[in-house]
Amino acid sequence: MLDYLKGEEDACCILRRDDGIAYPPIYARQFFYPDGLPELDRIAVERCTGRVLDIGAGAGSHSLAIQDRGLEVTSIDISAKAVKVMSQRGCRDARVGDVFDSYSAPFDTVLVILNIGIVQNLDGLARFFKQLGTLMTDKGQLITDSIDPRNSEDQSYRKYTQDKIAKGRYLGERTLRFEYKDQASDWFEWMHIDAETLGQYVAQAGYSMKHLGSDGKRYLVSIAKD
Repeated sequence: MLDYLKGEEDACCILRRDDGIAYPPIYARQFFYPDGLPELDRIAVERCTGRVLDIGAGAGSHSLAIQDRGLEVTSIDISAKAVKVMSQRGCRDARVGDVFDSYSAPFDTVLVILNIGIVQNLDGLARFFKQLGTLMTDKGQLITDSIDPRNSEDQSYRKYTQDKIAKGRYLGERTLRFEYKDQASDWFEWMHIDAETLGQYVAQAGYSMKHLGSDGKRYLVSIAKD
């Protein structure tokens, strides 16, 4: 993303699974949304109220759209370079931070857009919901999205999910790494989760979930205290 800001318009990275399969290149420009936010993302931004915590904010595009609505937003990412990108683009409160960090005051909206999978796995999801009460005000909301891993028609991915099930893991869990130029990240865990399973974890944590929309691939929900 920094290279893109410096003028390298075709800067891209590769996302690789631990079975060796690489996804199509991910171009940095897609995180800057040169044609504007997609409809589902616009819905997420419009639903934000009060003080907002944008978790995994990346290039800061959603945070900037929230700022444009006149709201106060804290934008966090585990990457210091992503935080540098956000700051250069005008995010007023961009910080290095993790999904499991604590804050001095709760937020009215917690935004985790482009996948709740940042929690890594189902155990991480349960842990996140336990912490959510400290992140949100009593009338606060979590706005997040995911992809149903059962809907993929890609045969290699379907085999990958079946291998996860055979190992006693949730079918949407993935082990991945990023590759960029001559660099490769450490392997990390990520998760796509179907709405039914997400709803079960929401209910177990004492929250309620409302469906906000779908684009045929991603679905968007809001989660709040009962």
